[in-house]
Amino acid sequence: MNIPYTTERRADTGVTNVTLGMWLFIASEVMLFGALFSSYALLRASATDWPSGRQVLNLSLGLGNTIILLGMTSLVWRARSVSTQAVSRLLLLASILAAVFLGMKSAEYAHDFSTGLLPRVSTFLAMYFTLTGLHAAHVIAGIVANAWVAAGARRGDDALTAGRVRALAIYWVFVDIIWLIIFGLMYLS
Repeated sequence: MNIPYTTERRADTGVTNVTLGMWLFIASEVMLFGALFSSYALLRASATDWPSGRQVLNLSLGLGNTIILLGMTSLVWRARSVSTQAVSRLLLLASILAAVFLGMKSAEYAHDFSTGLLPRVSTFLAMYFTLTGLHAAHVIAGIVANAWVAAGARRGDDALTAGRVRALAIYWVFVDIIWLIIFGLMYLS
């Protein structure tokens, strides 16, 4: 069965259905994170005392996670310009880096919990765990998407795989941008 506009651009939008769907999804995610960032701004502006992220959080782990996430996205971005056979390998490597990101975030959470840094302690920590936890959920979703695209790439439909990899690259760039905002707000403040 051939679904129209899976690989060809639609005349009315100029993009494929996959690309259009990804941009609509990203728009909804921008609204979700936008609401959380607005909440952060309102809570911070009205707080009588707001800790510096540098004093509370582990800046080294946050920076390490930033480097890992950017490296992972560069692998997905590179997958856009390689053969279909190489896509699976790059997405596997990207997923491994994403898992390392999650492992480091889990270790950071474990350390935070063991030292009494819990969401109930302060509004700052509640926002930190909310933003980073939701971001981690998006990283997990990205790993699942990587696996799905890699499995599809093995079937050998080059045009379909190329469209999916482009959509995946858009998704991971969005995840990076959100992380960079979180890193700036929470770790560097």
